Amino acid sequence: MLDHRSLCSSLIGMLVCSWLVWFDVRPCPAVVVAYLTPSRAVAGEQFESDLMLAGSADAIGDVIELINVDIVQSTINTAALSDYSRVRFDARPQFALWHDGQQFGSGSPGFESQIVLDSFLPSEPIPYEITTTDPFSVGTLTFDFGGLGLQPGDTITLDILGRDDGTATRTTSIAIRASGASETTLVNPAFSSPNGSEKSVFTIATAIPEPGPIVFLATTLLGAVVCRRSRRRA
Repeated sequence: MLDHRSLCSSLIGMLVCSWLVWFDVRPCPAVVVAYLTPSRAVAGEQFESDLMLAGSADAIGDVIELINVDIVQSTINTAALSDYSRVRFDARPQFALWHDGQQFGSGSPGFESQIVLDSFLPSEPIPYEITTTDPFSVGTLTFDFGGLGLQPGDTITLDILGRDDGTATRTTSIAIRASGASETTLVNPAFSSPNGSEKSVFTIATAIPEPGPIVFLATTLLGAVVCRRSRRRA
C-alpha cells in the first residue's frame, strides 16, 4: 500500500508525462546563432563585416520572420560610437525586400543604433525557412572611418549584442515561428560560433609609403653607391 508521499510522487509523475505528451515539447529548444565575420578592409577608409545567421538542428523547418539588429555597443577605441550613420547595411538578395532602406543613424530618437528586417514588409510576405545548419549571410555592415583622424593601432569594434531594455529579449533579436506553429516567438540569438562572434574588430594599419617615393629613394641610394665605388677605383 502506498504511503502519502509515494502517492503524491506518483501523481506528479503522471501529470508531468501527460503535460509533455499533450504539448509535444521539444527536448531541446531550437537555437539561432548570429555573428559578425572578421573585418576586412575595403577601398578608401572603410572596412566591412558580414552579418551571419545559423540554425541548430532543432531549428530546421522553422521560419524566420523578423530580424532586429542593434549596434549600440560598438566602439572606437574605448569610446562608445555616437555617429551610427557611419555604418551602412546592405542586405543580401534574399533579404533585400525585408529592408525598407532605413539605415543606422536615421531611426527615431532612442532607436538610431537599430535597423529592422521584416518579412511582412513586401505585399506578399516572404519569410525565410531554415533548411540546414549551415550559416547564411543576411547582409554586410560597412564602416566609414574617414575624417576621424585615427592613428595606426587604433581600433574600431562593430558589436551586434544589443542591450537589455527591460523586456524578455535584447534589442538584437529574431522573430521565429516553429515548424507547423501559428505563433511567432521573439528570441535572443546565441553569439557563439567558431566563425565569429557578436564583435568584429578592425585595427588601423600602419601607413604604407607610395610606390613612387620608394622607387625614387632606392634609385638615389643606388646612384650614391655607384658614385662611391667609381671614386675608389679612380
